[in-house]
Amino acid sequence: MPPEGSLDRALLARQLQSKMRAEGLSIRVAAAQIGCSPATLGRLLQGADSPNYPEGVTLIRAANWLGKSLSYFDLNRRAQSSTITDVETHLRALPDLPKDAAEGLIAMVRAVYDERRIKTPDKKGFPSRQS
Repeated sequence: MPPEGSLDRALLARQLQSKMRAEGLSIRVAAAQIGCSPATLGRLLQGADSPNYPEGVTLIRAANWLGKSLSYFDLNRRAQSSTITDVETHLRALPDLPKDAAEGLIAMVRAVYDERRIKTPDKKGFPSRQS
Protein backbone atom coordinates (compact mmCIF):
# COMPACT_ATOMS: atom_id res chain seq x y z
CA MET A 1 0.00 0.00 0.00
CA PRO A 2 1.32 3.46 -0.84
CA PRO A 3 2.45 5.56 2.12
CA GLU A 4 0.00 8.26 3.20
CA GLY A 5 1.62 11.07 1.22
CA SER A 6 1.97 9.14 -2.03
CA LEU A 7 -1.67 8.24 -2.68
CA ASP A 8 -3.31 10.14 -5.52
CA ARG A 9 -6.57 10.90 -3.73
CA ALA A 10 -7.74 13.15 -6.58
CA LEU A 11 -7.47 10.26 -9.05
CA LEU A 12 -9.29 7.95 -6.65
CA ALA A 13 -12.06 10.53 -6.24
CA ARG A 14 -12.42 10.98 -10.02
CA GLN A 15 -12.59 7.23 -10.57
CA LEU A 16 -15.19 6.79 -7.83
CA GLN A 17 -17.30 9.66 -9.20
CA SER A 18 -17.06 8.28 -12.71
CA LYS A 19 -18.23 4.81 -11.71
CA MET A 20 -21.05 6.18 -9.56
CA ARG A 21 -22.20 8.43 -12.43
CA ALA A 22 -21.94 5.63 -15.01
CA GLU A 23 -23.98 3.25 -12.84
CA GLY A 24 -26.38 5.92 -11.56
CA LEU A 25 -25.52 5.19 -7.92
CA SER A 26 -26.22 7.39 -4.95
CA ILE A 27 -23.59 7.85 -2.25
CA ARG A 28 -25.56 5.53 0.04
CA VAL A 29 -25.77 2.71 -2.51
CA ALA A 30 -22.12 3.06 -3.58
CA ALA A 31 -20.97 3.18 0.05
CA ALA A 32 -22.92 -0.01 0.81
CA GLN A 33 -21.29 -1.73 -2.17
CA ILE A 34 -17.83 -0.56 -1.12
CA GLY A 35 -18.39 -1.46 2.53
CA CYS A 36 -18.02 1.95 4.15
CA SER A 37 -20.32 4.62 5.49
CA PRO A 38 -21.79 7.31 3.21
CA ALA A 39 -19.84 9.90 5.23
CA THR A 40 -16.58 8.07 4.57
CA LEU A 41 -17.36 7.81 0.87
CA GLY A 42 -18.18 11.53 0.88
CA ARG A 43 -14.70 12.23 2.25
CA LEU A 44 -13.15 9.97 -0.41
CA LEU A 45 -15.07 11.88 -3.08
CA GLN A 46 -13.47 15.11 -1.83
CA GLY A 47 -10.09 13.71 -2.85
CA ALA A 48 -7.10 15.68 -1.65
CA ASP A 49 -9.41 18.48 -0.48
CA SER A 50 -10.53 16.34 2.45
CA PRO A 51 -8.59 17.11 5.64
CA ASN A 52 -9.05 13.51 6.76
CA TYR A 53 -6.87 10.73 5.39
CA PRO A 54 -8.92 7.55 4.91
CA GLU A 55 -7.86 4.36 6.67
CA GLY A 56 -6.14 1.61 4.72
CA VAL A 57 -9.05 -0.84 4.75
CA THR A 58 -11.37 1.77 3.24
CA LEU A 59 -8.85 2.61 0.53
CA ILE A 60 -8.41 -1.06 -0.35
CA ARG A 61 -12.17 -1.60 -0.50
CA ALA A 62 -12.66 1.47 -2.71
CA ALA A 63 -9.87 0.40 -5.07
CA ASN A 64 -11.28 -3.14 -5.23
CA TRP A 65 -14.73 -1.75 -5.99
CA LEU A 66 -13.17 0.06 -8.93
CA GLY A 67 -11.48 -3.16 -10.07
CA LYS A 68 -8.02 -1.74 -9.42
CA SER A 69 -5.23 -2.38 -6.97
CA LEU A 70 -4.29 0.30 -4.48
CA SER A 71 -0.91 0.62 -6.19
CA TYR A 72 -2.75 2.04 -9.23
CA PHE A 73 -3.33 5.19 -7.16
CA ASP A 74 0.30 5.52 -6.03
CA LEU A 75 1.67 8.92 -7.08
CA ASN A 76 5.12 7.37 -7.52
CA ARG A 77 4.09 4.59 -9.88
CA ARG A 78 5.56 4.61 -13.32
CA ALA A 79 3.23 5.51 -16.14
CA GLN A 80 1.94 2.41 -17.84
CA SER A 81 1.49 2.41 -21.57
CA SER A 82 -1.43 0.76 -23.31
CA THR A 83 -1.64 -0.97 -26.63
CA ILE A 84 -4.38 -0.90 -29.23
CA THR A 85 -5.24 -4.42 -28.05
CA ASP A 86 -5.81 -3.07 -24.53
CA VAL A 87 -8.23 -0.50 -25.96
CA GLU A 88 -10.09 -3.20 -27.88
CA THR A 89 -10.29 -5.38 -24.78
CA HIS A 90 -11.70 -2.51 -22.71
CA LEU A 91 -14.31 -1.66 -25.34
CA ARG A 92 -15.43 -5.29 -25.53
CA ALA A 93 -15.65 -5.44 -21.73
CA LEU A 94 -18.05 -2.49 -21.36
CA PRO A 95 -21.17 -4.10 -19.88
CA ASP A 96 -23.74 -1.69 -21.32
CA LEU A 97 -22.34 -1.64 -24.85
CA PRO A 98 -23.91 -4.11 -27.30
CA LYS A 99 -21.41 -6.37 -29.07
CA ASP A 100 -22.06 -4.89 -32.52
CA ALA A 101 -21.57 -1.35 -31.17
CA ALA A 102 -18.30 -2.38 -29.49
CA GLU A 103 -17.04 -3.94 -32.71
CA GLY A 104 -18.02 -0.80 -34.66
CA LEU A 105 -16.13 1.41 -32.20
CA ILE A 106 -13.14 -0.92 -32.36
CA ALA A 107 -13.11 -0.70 -36.16
CA MET A 108 -13.22 3.11 -36.01
CA VAL A 109 -10.52 3.36 -33.34
CA ARG A 110 -8.28 0.91 -35.20
CA ALA A 111 -8.73 2.85 -38.47
CA VAL A 112 -7.78 6.17 -36.84
CA TYR A 113 -4.94 4.53 -34.93
CA ASP A 114 -3.52 2.89 -38.06
CA GLU A 115 -3.75 6.18 -39.96
CA ARG A 116 -2.25 8.40 -37.23
CA ARG A 117 0.37 6.31 -35.47
CA ILE A 118 4.01 7.07 -35.99
CA LYS A 119 5.41 4.85 -38.68
CA THR A 120 8.85 3.27 -38.31
CA PRO A 121 11.09 4.41 -41.17
CA ASP A 122 12.39 1.72 -43.51
CA LYS A 123 16.07 1.48 -44.47
CA LYS A 124 15.65 4.27 -47.03
CA GLY A 125 14.05 6.64 -44.50
CA PHE A 126 10.47 6.25 -45.75
CA PRO A 127 7.66 5.40 -43.30
CA SER A 128 6.81 1.73 -43.53
CA ARG A 129 3.35 0.28 -43.02
CA GLN A 130 3.16 -1.64 -39.77
CA SER A 131 0.55 -4.31 -39.26
